[in-house]
Amino acid sequence: MTSVSSIPSWNPSPSRALIAAATKADAAPSPAPSPSSIVDIGATQAVAQLLPSPTIWESATRNKVSEAMTKSFSSHAFGGRFSGLGAAMLGQAKLGNYNFSQAMRQPPPSTTPNVYAASGIAPGSLHGNGEDKVTLSITTKSGVEVKLSLDSQGDGLAVSMTTSGDLSDAEASALGDLAKGFQDAIDGMGRDTPKIKLEGLMQFDQQLLASVKLHAEVKVRGEIEGVQTLDFQADGAQRKVSFSGVAGSLDLKVDASQLNTLGSKERQAKALGSYMKQFDQAASRGHGDAGLVAMLKDSFTALHSNTAAPQAATDTPETGKWRLAAEDKSILTGLADFSASVSQAVKFSNPMRSSEKDGFNYEVSQKTLQAGASQDERSVRQQQQSKLSASFHETLVPGVPLRLTDSTESQNYTYHQIEDTASSDAQVAYKDGKMVKASLRQEGKQSEHVMKYFLAKLESDKTIPGNYSVLRDLLPVLGPYRTGELGMTPEKKAEQRQQAMLTLSDDVLLQSYAGQTVSMWRTDAQPEEGGAAAA
Repeated sequence: MTSVSSIPSWNPSPSRALIAAATKADAAPSPAPSPSSIVDIGATQAVAQLLPSPTIWESATRNKVSEAMTKSFSSHAFGGRFSGLGAAMLGQAKLGNYNFSQAMRQPPPSTTPNVYAASGIAPGSLHGNGEDKVTLSITTKSGVEVKLSLDSQGDGLAVSMTTSGDLSDAEASALGDLAKGFQDAIDGMGRDTPKIKLEGLMQFDQQLLASVKLHAEVKVRGEIEGVQTLDFQADGAQRKVSFSGVAGSLDLKVDASQLNTLGSKERQAKALGSYMKQFDQAASRGHGDAGLVAMLKDSFTALHSNTAAPQAATDTPETGKWRLAAEDKSILTGLADFSASVSQAVKFSNPMRSSEKDGFNYEVSQKTLQAGASQDERSVRQQQQSKLSASFHETLVPGVPLRLTDSTESQNYTYHQIEDTASSDAQVAYKDGKMVKASLRQEGKQSEHVMKYFLAKLESDKTIPGNYSVLRDLLPVLGPYRTGELGMTPEKKAEQRQQAMLTLSDDVLLQSYAGQTVSMWRTDAQPEEGGAAAA
């Protein structure tokens, strides 16, 4: 393959080399011609330099995709280059046009006409070789794979769409319905501060489409160069996202296979809201990068969307080990199991103390275990965990930016090291079809090590702890026999039990900081260690 260097501008203006050559020629001594000849020759050279070379197309076919390429080509940025292209490509699927290829090149302005045609560099060589690229792969339930690709490199732009077989009208329509979601994902990566926008792609029709995969690769241009990548995959069993860029990295996996553990839409929304709050708390406490944390929140919300409706209590679950009763689900968050991590790129901002670094690492997860020999001997356990490790510098004077140098006068600051963990462990167990054990354990540990420096001298060194632990026996709430129900009507008992389970559903959510604990728990009995529900 013949490589083509990118040019600094897409506008029909003379290249730097041509301008330099013209300037040098102008500066060279020459016989003094008449004024009219100077004007004529100079004007001719200027016009020749400003003439743009013709755009070269791979195919003469013109459609909405070609129109979008023409409109977006003049943009320098990744997001602008692919503006509207993803939507236009999937829009063609609804029209039955799902096998096509198009590419274009815009050679730099030149005094030599058709220079690219003469050198034999074809636009089609751009396919798969872009500095910026996006690929989308969709597999239908019938087994047909559809692949879209977009490539941008300096003076060219290429797109293609292929299928491994014939699509039904319904499948083609389902592809077209993802047009806006695909474009949103592209536009999100094209921002100066990237965003993960996957909500639209996550709404794929699971009755017709088996999986959706996206890969985006963007070259970072500017003072700090690099590559930012995004990978996304969703199918009936799992959803996952990974991002890597200048600011740091993110990984998120969601297990969508255990449908019987999912809660109602309202229950899931409440759990998502709780986690959004905890992500914000961690970012604030650890001074995390706002862009990375925003990507975590956006991807976490997106990957937990479009989940199948929970199984009815009387149905045999399609996925999951046992049929779960309402009491079982009251100790669960309602969300699918997941693991997530964010790692901020480490910086060393203090040249006088190279051991001090600025960083942010956050991990959070949920795991649900179902065990037992039979439905009547089952146990259910759900564990949630979070961990924050962070370090950062702060100015001693609020509002005054901290600028650390080799100078002693600049060394006025506090250096913070954060280590926080939190966990929640809820479980129930049955024997002979009756609940015999139910418990909830929640713990949190915080540690902030702060060193204060003034004129480069250590003035104080202290560690601030913050711990809490909650143990609760849930049998009085969930068990078959409850005190205080004597004389109650069956309807009143059912109403009271329903209210107790609703309250418990809020209590079992992971709480990362001590201020979130429920004071009434202090009077509850401590559960036994090593219960039957332990996995």
